[in-house]
Amino acid sequence: MEHLPIELRRAVIRHADIPSLKSLRLTSKAWADLGEEYLISSVFTSLPHCPDIPRLQALSQHPSFKHRVRSLILNHGELNEYHARHNTYFLQYMREPESRLEAQTSAWGIYAQLKEDKERYLPTSCETNTLTTIFGRLPNLRSIEVTLTTCPFEEERHPELLKDIWRIPSSRLLPRVATTERFTNVLTAISSNVSTIRIKNLSHDRLPFEFFAQKAIVNSLLSTAFQSLTTLKLAIDYSDMPNNLHSPQAFQNLSHCLRAAASLQRLDFAFEGRKKIDISPLLSLFREAGHRFSSLVELTLKGIVSTEMELGDFLTAQESLKILQLGGLGVRAPHQPSNGGLHLKEGSFRGLFGRLRTELDLKELRIQGDLVAVESGERWVLDHAELEERLREYVID
Repeated sequence: MEHLPIELRRAVIRHADIPSLKSLRLTSKAWADLGEEYLISSVFTSLPHCPDIPRLQALSQHPSFKHRVRSLILNHGELNEYHARHNTYFLQYMREPESRLEAQTSAWGIYAQLKEDKERYLPTSCETNTLTTIFGRLPNLRSIEVTLTTCPFEEERHPELLKDIWRIPSSRLLPRVATTERFTNVLTAISSNVSTIRIKNLSHDRLPFEFFAQKAIVNSLLSTAFQSLTTLKLAIDYSDMPNNLHSPQAFQNLSHCLRAAASLQRLDFAFEGRKKIDISPLLSLFREAGHRFSSLVELTLKGIVSTEMELGDFLTAQESLKILQLGGLGVRAPHQPSNGGLHLKEGSFRGLFGRLRTELDLKELRIQGDLVAVESGERWVLDHAELEERLREYVID
């Protein structure tokens, strides 16, 4: 084995699991040195019920391991226990009572311990000073993802019932104030290290809209975290209360943050909530500033309301655009249809698609979800993303 070419030895290491890799490293110093970099994954995931941030802090202080971490996933998923317990009944009402009771007792017993651990670790997982120090020590950190929709119960020891409950959106908790504070701390830590790290990918899959309603000076500071981004994925949760009270300021700050991402190549932008959100204020701010994303290649828009003219003007201004998707799955239970589409309050999709084909050099134009044009009566629901040129029929009211 010692005489094998280094390429073959690396191939052996790549196919070994962690216990086997540890044993292999004990055979000689050469294998120990070669296998060291494979001990740590390039993707570090923090779970709400685990002491992962102290572990990441320790890795950031290691002379070799700190170079391995390139992507950070902060899973802040929490159960809405009230709705989750109700959903448990509907998931299991066809089972025998004894079997149902046994499964529920076991699942909620294990969850009680996970909840206790979550309450111990999650509140301190995004402290500004801690994250600032950690990010500054990870020279190769390029991607940060914050998720509240990815199931945190993925270990084999976690009951299947908890995993099934999580698939129902109402089972997922959104602590609006805490979520806003945590993402503010994440962006503050990025902004404090802009001279040492270059975050290229940033993602949040359930960000309260009021995050952007913070004081302008705060958003001005946070927007520096967007400057080096090439990929941005934002799913914004809009609630009438309190979001209707500060919508103009929030759209202003949202526009400022997006315009700060001058090198953006891929943008996935969605609104989630009980209704689709009219983005006319945002498009107007882009138009007034004369802004366009000069490097944007791929764009996805979900859960929004606009007009054929306003949306068409914005999209055709993105001259570098090659891949466009309008609509998506949205937030839905497994048995429900897609609800993350696009509504046009004026104009038609036929007119919008024709204009996009004429004025943009698109390689792909995909549509998905519930798409409705109020004036023309065009309406359809697509559970899968479809190429626009493959659509031959429109359902007219």
